[in-house]
Amino acid sequence: MLPSSVSSEFARAVFDYLAVLGFDEAEVRAGAEIPSFPASNRLPVAYYEALFQAGEKLTGDHCFGFTMGVSPFPKSWGLVSHLAVSAPNALTAVSALMDYSELQLNFLRFRVRELEAERLCMEIEHDGQRALNRHVVEHLLGNIVILASTQIGYDLPAVTIGLAHKNEKSAACISERLGAKVELGTSAYRLEAPSEFLQQQSLYGEADLYRVTLELARDRLQELRGEDRLLNKVRETVLQQLPGGLPKIEDVAELVGMSGRTLQRRLRERQLRYQQILDEVRRELCQQMLKDAHLELHEVADYLGFNDQSAFQHAFRRWEGMTPGEYRRRARY
Repeated sequence: MLPSSVSSEFARAVFDYLAVLGFDEAEVRAGAEIPSFPASNRLPVAYYEALFQAGEKLTGDHCFGFTMGVSPFPKSWGLVSHLAVSAPNALTAVSALMDYSELQLNFLRFRVRELEAERLCMEIEHDGQRALNRHVVEHLLGNIVILASTQIGYDLPAVTIGLAHKNEKSAACISERLGAKVELGTSAYRLEAPSEFLQQQSLYGEADLYRVTLELARDRLQELRGEDRLLNKVRETVLQQLPGGLPKIEDVAELVGMSGRTLQRRLRERQLRYQQILDEVRRELCQQMLKDAHLELHEVADYLGFNDQSAFQHAFRRWEGMTPGEYRRRARY
């Protein structure tokens, strides 16, 4: 299990933001009671949280995290922001956030589910080891909304934000800045929007840039996770079971020597979902199969467990930002 951490560039963004407000690094470090900025590429969560606490003290801004979030430094999201901007549509951008946010912060994850009345909900889940810092989460919520609506150009009408705390000052600040309905004391931090949001096409989508950035993000994520024996065993087992249909987590768990509930917990500790692993294995196998010109597209879809061509096409567009046919043609050159 990887220790809870954030990328150094994500933490460095707090220094950069405060520098614009006139506070130098020494002041910030003193306020956070941190002697120096570590040279490591990954920093402990406690360090990151201390920077936000220092920001509140220095600025006197009770909503410092959120205020910084709606004045974003896109570079802080690194490859994830490039994926979101170059993605062809909102669904692909949201999927990239869910699958690759671990590159920037691995102690929480994003889960999207559908609600009644044609609305969807993005919830922020965490590793359960510690309560989520208010500034950290409000920064993320503000950052996501602003990046989506201003820098990517998506329309976000009728947004509702749920806060898993009862701080009325935060609620008032968020409501005023975003024009959103804010609910206090929700079971989890969340962002709600109309389901039609996911169907929106990006104003700046670029298939080639998305494909290249996606490959780089995958490589970085693999490096971050390192040699994880359990993860490698699960992936190998899924690959072996695919010819017989999509393997259920209970079946995979039994083959690796544990219960389904235990495997689910072990994956959560790694900020992973079983569906994400299944998706990654299918994607990688699909890439290899498409390079075989003798295989028909419907044969590839059947082997990977898709019920119909439409589902296969939809999934492949989410993976690669293009159709399977386009991918096969490019692979020839």
